[in-house]
Amino acid sequence: MDLDYRYLYASLDGRINRARWWAGSLLLLVPWVLIEAIFGSFTLGSILVVLATLAVAYPAYAVCAKRFQDRNKPGITALYGLGPLIFAMLLPSLGLTGTPTELNAVGWICALITWGVGLWFLIDLGILKGTPGSNAFGGDPLVAVR
Repeated sequence: MDLDYRYLYASLDGRINRARWWAGSLLLLVPWVLIEAIFGSFTLGSILVVLATLAVAYPAYAVCAKRFQDRNKPGITALYGLGPLIFAMLLPSLGLTGTPTELNAVGWICALITWGVGLWFLIDLGILKGTPGSNAFGGDPLVAVR
C-alpha cells in the first residue's frame, strides 16, 4: 500500500478506504502512546502529551474526515467525535481527572468519552465498508486497489 502522506494528513478532500484509515491512524497513535508510556505522569510527560495531542489533531481530523466521506457522510462528522476526544485526552495532562488508579467524576466522564468515541470510530471507520462506487465526495478508493 502506497501512502501519500501529504494527501492523507493535510487534505480534507476525497475518500480513503479502511486500510488507509488504519495505516494513517496507527501512524498517528503510536508516537502518542510511546510518549505516554515512556514519560508517564512526569511533568515533562504531561507537557509532551499535550504537545503531541495538539500536533496530531489536524492530521487525525483529515484522516477521519476522508474516511467519513468514504461512508458518504460529511467530513465535519469527524469533529463530533474528535473534539470531545481531544478535550478528554488533554484533561488528564492538566491533572483534572484524578489519578490513573482513582478517577474523579471528570476522569470518568473523560474515560467514557474516550471509550465511546473510540468504539464509534472503530466500527464506523475501521470496520464498516465505504460507499461502493462514486459518491458526493469522489470516486471509490477501492477501484484503484482492485
